[in-house]
Amino acid sequence: MEKNFPLRELNTFGFDVKAKYFQELKSMDDIHQLVDNPEIKRSQVLILSGGSNILFSNEFYDGFVVYPNLKGIETLEESDKAVLIRCYCGEVWKDFVDYTVSKNLYGLENLADIPGKVGAAPVQNIGAYGAEVKDTVYQVHTIDLTTGKIKIFSNEECRFSYRNSIFKQYKSFIIFAVDFILNKNGELKLDYGNIRNYLSNNNITNPTLKDVASTVKTIRAEKLPEVGVVGSVGSFFQNAIVSEDKYLEIKKLYPEVPSYPADNSFIKIPSGWLIDKAGWKGYRENHVGVWDKQALVLVHYGGGNPQEILDLMGKIQNSVKEQFGIEIKPEVNII
Repeated sequence: MEKNFPLRELNTFGFDVKAKYFQELKSMDDIHQLVDNPEIKRSQVLILSGGSNILFSNEFYDGFVVYPNLKGIETLEESDKAVLIRCYCGEVWKDFVDYTVSKNLYGLENLADIPGKVGAAPVQNIGAYGAEVKDTVYQVHTIDLTTGKIKIFSNEECRFSYRNSIFKQYKSFIIFAVDFILNKNGELKLDYGNIRNYLSNNNITNPTLKDVASTVKTIRAEKLPEVGVVGSVGSFFQNAIVSEDKYLEIKKLYPEVPSYPADNSFIKIPSGWLIDKAGWKGYRENHVGVWDKQALVLVHYGGGNPQEILDLMGKIQNSVKEQFGIEIKPEVNII
């Protein structure tokens, strides 16, 4: 256990935040020893993974930051059609996706190059380009820091929804491993974002699994700041989910509005489009701003503090609400 630990390298916004207490966990023994630490019982606890979806609200976290970093990938079962793979929490997500694509296993290719680690993927139900991690999760292995008991959550028990899961409620549960079911043959998802257009423009008429993953990487690199170079958490806001009536109201004013079907007859409108239309794309104020290639991304150019991002967030939300009558919500976890 370390005190006043600097977290600048463990949050991709790159803010100079310190934690009152910090401990890295590299094994199950480490986890069990932490359960017996009296300080964990009387402290506010934050389980931190790759830090790619977190915004600290100030520069000191008055609590205990736990950093699970167990490593390993193993095949549990295999049939003619599918493979059951266990991946431990400390593995880098994009490296795990690359591993599955190299094995020609379908399911994660549209989630290529999302920053962060495997342990955080189920918490947020990460998603991109028409895919979500819930589509491949079989079960999630956890341990409760308050009791030391292990609990395995089935896919159904995870209560996955759009950028959400039960793990946002169970904040004392460490996810130490995730089991995935991946297919040896699958149907490629090409109709979200610019995937199909990119493939067509590059004369790829019969795309493979590797083609799709490579295309997603290229599209992301063209739109998003490089992690570690410019501070960001990728998509800062969730996409807007609106009623069909609200969508038609907006479409009358803006016929070009992009949209995608959502659950229960609702319509998804990209929040990046709303923010762009409201005039924020490329905006900069002191140390923070809106990325000039993707309005969904708020960035920290260095030397700033978390409050600057929070202030910018509020201004954008008010602007979008005033122009479109839509409340956009942050996707980032604000701590």
